[in-house]
Amino acid sequence: MSFLAFLVFGGFVGFLASYLHPKKSSKKTSLFSRILMPATLGATSSAIASILGQSLGWFKSGQVLEWLGAMIFAIFCVFLFKIGQK
Repeated sequence: MSFLAFLVFGGFVGFLASYLHPKKSSKKTSLFSRILMPATLGATSSAIASILGQSLGWFKSGQVLEWLGAMIFAIFCVFLFKIGQK
């Protein structure tokens, strides 16, 4: 995946995971913690998953398994972030 794909795909997956998380967020939370942080976390974690998977030899760049791994890891990281919020 390219850098732009990490940003777009990971950001979208991070936002979607945050939106679909069942924990109710209070109305007092800021825009940063509701939208920007999950999108940034999703983009970063998808990049980490892709780089880690390629370095361990699990997949090569552009394979479907790379996209799947990046998506699952991004969702996992955003859910951990949402659980950790007060």
